[in-house]
Amino acid sequence: MTDYLELAQDVVRRAAARGVEAEAIVVDEQETMIRVDRGQVEQLSQSGSKGLGVRVIDGGRVGYAYTSDFDPASVEGTWQAAVDLARVATPDEHRALPDPQPAPDEELEIWDPDLPGVSTATKIALARQVEEAALAYDPRVVMANRCTYQDEIVHVYLANSRGFAGAYDRTAVVSYVVGIGRDEGGQAMAYGLDASNFFRDLDAQAIGREAGLRAVQILGGRPVETQRATVVFDPLVAAEILGYVSMALTAEAMQRGRSFLVGQMGQEVGSDKVSLLDDGRLKRGLGSAPFDGEGVPTSATRLIDEGVLQNVIYDSYTARKDGAASTGNAQRSSHRSPPSLGPSNFYLQPGTLSRDEIIAGVERGLYVTRIMQTGGTDPITGDCSMGASGLWIENGQLTRPVAGVTVATTLPDLLRSVVAVGSDLRVVPFMGAISAPTIRVDGVTIGGTR
Repeated sequence: MTDYLELAQDVVRRAAARGVEAEAIVVDEQETMIRVDRGQVEQLSQSGSKGLGVRVIDGGRVGYAYTSDFDPASVEGTWQAAVDLARVATPDEHRALPDPQPAPDEELEIWDPDLPGVSTATKIALARQVEEAALAYDPRVVMANRCTYQDEIVHVYLANSRGFAGAYDRTAVVSYVVGIGRDEGGQAMAYGLDASNFFRDLDAQAIGREAGLRAVQILGGRPVETQRATVVFDPLVAAEILGYVSMALTAEAMQRGRSFLVGQMGQEVGSDKVSLLDDGRLKRGLGSAPFDGEGVPTSATRLIDEGVLQNVIYDSYTARKDGAASTGNAQRSSHRSPPSLGPSNFYLQPGTLSRDEIIAGVERGLYVTRIMQTGGTDPITGDCSMGASGLWIENGQLTRPVAGVTVATTLPDLLRSVVAVGSDLRVVPFMGAISAPTIRVDGVTIGGTR
């Protein structure tokens, strides 16, 4: 069996002999995707990919080449191509490889040793159980759409000419389903999901029931009058909104003037209930790893602390531009692309209140369980407007379904108007690994009937 870390180190040595800095990554991954429809397997794909990516930096000029062919001639041609590309690239004084740093020796719990042995039949059975649970929740749930199971098994090997060499293994599993409810008043849809590093953590019954419950809850929804009121965001909705906030909290966005938070470092940008963190070392985090895409140890970075903007996330390039240290946020999507700056496990620090306790404290407002983004949320300007559906709150009680309304605010106003944060932190795996609990935001414009 090929020692891929040794291969990466050998490539680095050969390229560095040309008088350049070099980095080599090998990614070996297997993916499974299953979709069922009415108990039948509608789609089944199992794929594996393995490849080598080589980044060369020559006096601030960068070249990148990759291959999935591990024949010696192909490997040789790949690193030589990276060297040649660097010779003709535009120089940038801030481009360089990071110096090696010792990574903390701790178990991140991101590898499921059982997943490689889980049979395809078992995975199909789980997807079927999710669909069955959604349909069984209520007779009004007439369809379980896009019922999906996905997993990935990834092995990463990285080395560079500054002396770094490391490897890690990671697994991830996710299952979701869209429940469609229908009655004489119309139709509604909602989804249920679960995600983890470990197969055994997936709860098929809970995923299906969640989709069924959410769909039935909003059946017959109608608009409310246009007004300013409290909005309580469900964790899955809040996580989607926070995904846009995460885009504004990168050093690259700040340096390019493409963040609604530009020029506000050290200032109060949210209520004291708002603490946003990015933690690449979070145990069982879907975005966790011992080191980032260029070998820098991952870390926990407190970005907004009790409403005060304190930091942004950095990779080595943006850190050099600011005279700062990398936060270990260079991400690699595969061997086919060089590292790029992005969040790892980005989340709103949870509070102590349950969802029900937050709702009980609302005199009048909207509990939002689903949003429809149509380009209305912008991390550059901070504009935030979205279609929404959910349940109306009156005197601390959920009363009737609401649909056909818009929720309009700005991201700065939203952060400043958070008055309660729940304890029910959940992750949305579709935007990296963005997590949020239930949040209450006061003074939001709800657009409905006049």
